[in-house]
Formats: sequence, C-alpha cells, structure tokens
Amino acid sequence: MEESIIFEILNKSKIEKELIGIWQYGDDNGFLMGYVVDFNEDLVLFQHYTKHGKKDGIITLQVAGIQNVDFNDDYAKAMECLIEYSDIIDKQPKFKLELNKTDEWQTELIKQLSENSETIVSLEANGSYYSGYVTRATESDFVLHCVGKMGEDEGKVVYRIEDVTEFKIHDLDDRKKDLLFKWRKASL
Repeated sequence: MEESIIFEILNKSKIEKELIGIWQYGDDNGFLMGYVVDFNEDLVLFQHYTKHGKKDGIITLQVAGIQNVDFNDDYAKAMECLIEYSDIIDKQPKFKLELNKTDEWQTELIKQLSENSETIVSLEANGSYYSGYVTRATESDFVLHCVGKMGEDEGKVVYRIEDVTEFKIHDLDDRKKDLLFKWRKASL
C-alpha cells in the first residue's frame, strides 16, 4: 500500500526540520506551528513554536486527531523569519514618548510618532485597532502606513486625530509586525 501524503509530509518535516502547521479536529484553537521531532502510526512528537517564533515545548499529538496539515505556505515562511530573528523581537526600541500637559495629547503623541516614522504603533480609532507607522501629521489628521498581523503592507490611510483614543507602542505583537514588515521589504 502507498504511504499517505500526511505521513510523507510528517517525515519531511522530521528529516528537514521543515515548519508545518497542524490543525486538529474539534479544537477551535487547534492550529500548531512547528516541526516533527518523531512520529509513528499513532503519535507525533511536535516541536511547537509560539506566534512570536519562540520554542514552546514538545507536544504529543494523536495522528487520528490531525484534521489537516499546512506546509510550504506564506505563514510558514514568515514563521521561519520570526524563529531566525526571535532575539530581535525581545529588544524594545529606544524611542520614548514624552507626555506634555496639554488637552491636545493625541496631537502631541502623533507629532512625536511622525518625527520617528520608523516606530511602529498600534492605535485605537473609532473602536478598532490599527497598526503601522505614522508618516505624516497635521494638527487635525495623520497618515498611518498600515501593517497587517503578519507584516503585510496594507497601504496608507488618513485618520482624524480626534478619533484616536489609545496608543500601544513597542508591544510584542507590534515588534513582530515590524520585523516581518521589514523582512517582506527585504530590509532586515
């Protein structure tokens, strides 16, 4: 009998330490990214990585519980980058915001970010969060070069400063987006 494609992919992952994504039946959060350490007909020992490229232990999976396997896709390639450069994500950039005693706090913070357009920020505007780089600002609005969850260039958007209610700077997810954005732009 011919070997199944799943076992072929598991074996390749084991031999080449190729990253694969495993989806499990009945588990809404059942996606795991990593590579196969070992396997047999019933079980898989799987080196798991977090979404930030950090080793997260070895997980034992039942082969019968595997719904499907993703391989050789954009997510796996991005994860390879995160794993290779995971130490960069740990380092917080040196840029620090300065708070001024003013009613125009959003304008002041946006201005500082526009002067440091290499600093990625997440901000809340109209109840939703957006991540990216502030590239230009006036007293009333600003341009955000938006970045997706996996560092995708999502283009530029103009927002009103008055709609901004919160800022997140240097958090782990943004450092991940920044790293992947630069990787996609081949500027690492």
